[in-house]
Amino acid sequence: MGSKKGGNMMFWTLDEYKKFINCVMDKPLSFYGFEILYWCGLRIGELLALTPKDFNFERKTLSITKRSGRKAVKKTSKKMAKDTSRKVAKESSKIATKAGTAVAGSVAGPEGTLVGMAAGEAAGMKIDNTFYKAEQRSRMMKFFMDKLKPNEEQNDSLFKLVGSMVRNKMTFMIKKEVSLLAPLITPILIIVIAATGIVFAVIAVLYNSPFALFLPPLESGDTIQSVTTQYVSEFNQEVQTLIDEHKDADKGRKVYVDYEGMNSEPSNYYDIMSVYMVRYGYENTATKMNETNKQNLKEAFDDMCKYTTENVTEKKGKKKIKYLEVRITLKTYTEMAIEYQFDGDRTATLNQLMSAYITNNPSGEGQISGLQGSLTPQEISNITDKISNPTQREVVSFVLSKVGYPYSQPLRKSGKAFDCSSLAYYAWKSAGVDISFGGGTTAAAEAEGLKYKTVKEENLQPGDLIFYSYTTNGRYKNISHVGIYVGDGKMVEAVDEATGVVIQGYHNGGLVMIGRPDKKK
Repeated sequence: MGSKKGGNMMFWTLDEYKKFINCVMDKPLSFYGFEILYWCGLRIGELLALTPKDFNFERKTLSITKRSGRKAVKKTSKKMAKDTSRKVAKESSKIATKAGTAVAGSVAGPEGTLVGMAAGEAAGMKIDNTFYKAEQRSRMMKFFMDKLKPNEEQNDSLFKLVGSMVRNKMTFMIKKEVSLLAPLITPILIIVIAATGIVFAVIAVLYNSPFALFLPPLESGDTIQSVTTQYVSEFNQEVQTLIDEHKDADKGRKVYVDYEGMNSEPSNYYDIMSVYMVRYGYENTATKMNETNKQNLKEAFDDMCKYTTENVTEKKGKKKIKYLEVRITLKTYTEMAIEYQFDGDRTATLNQLMSAYITNNPSGEGQISGLQGSLTPQEISNITDKISNPTQREVVSFVLSKVGYPYSQPLRKSGKAFDCSSLAYYAWKSAGVDISFGGGTTAAAEAEGLKYKTVKEENLQPGDLIFYSYTTNGRYKNISHVGIYVGDGKMVEAVDEATGVVIQGYHNGGLVMIGRPDKKK
């Protein structure tokens, strides 16, 4: 049909159009413009020329008798297509080919047009402006958390992720173009960009961001996980060699300096990778383990994993034993955000990377039983009504009211989140009792202040503090955790970032001592 010299034309299928139109339903001007274009078969110029008089709602007709602005539209669309193509070629040429071969299945089919449309703008924007959008981060985190599940439980895919991100990008793109040009220029832009066939730009953006940590590697060989594992293994081997040789000492042992938590072997493995990706992963394919990236990863590792040695003599009975202590300091991602002076956006990205790991790797799993993360007022009353001692009742009421609160060591003094020892401290403070010791409110400091106010396990009462040791940390009795007994075989404790403040069954694995702050000496 038509001229023999006419070029090829591209059309949306009905399914493709429905996917697109759903993204602009909240933009009335764009929505109705696209609806008229698609269902009535108008040209751009004809649509631009419509006036209110052309609509007859009683007869349900639309009069198409004129055209307007066609030259201007054509000129503008050509310029936009040229500029967009230049940006896409420049930004995506570096890794688009590798990214395409690394991903199982290309992003084509019904969503190909959408990818093409989003590619034009996505590849021309800086990573910062793309991934600082909360909606995009939320969708990516859904994908990443799914990848941390066992294979048989995974439901998400890279294809679905890219499709969702493209739809989000399309909405952003339409909004921008509508405000700058005109609502009816966008359809031309969509077709022109789609015609370029560049469908890998969105994937390129993903690989040039911290979130590439969760994506398939671009090439065979070393990965960020394998290199980090190598560094951890070498570090642990150095430590173990020093312990085994225990030069100038009777024995050797490792000490996790000032550790507070419920793990017997603390680790910051995932902190290292997340911090590295946030520091070096913007506008850089940081997961590609070339020599430069390996050096950068090693620098982050060395900043976060350190040890010193110290000779310590302890008296056991009549015998003195000299230990060579290898004192290990493992810095967390929150400490490194401060040390590396991450801004608010990078800190937010780091927190989201870590949340995926934390949620799927809770600590203290062997101790948790009958866990409950929320209480109704009636459930709280059912517990506190049984307590006759007013001080104990106040302590228990406080901790029960905090069940469901998040766990955080940096925010332990905020009242909005707690770690194990701040929960115990503020609970007893609400009852008028200060359990800090030597100015400290760690679990070990609180325990040391109560060393003359201990009780036996069989005499547990509501409000009693239960102290545990899960590893050697160099603090008083190596105590690293504390919980609060509330009666009826239950206790409340701030477990970790994955679990938060919970009520659960009493447990005594790793039990060191039980203290009662209001006990008379």
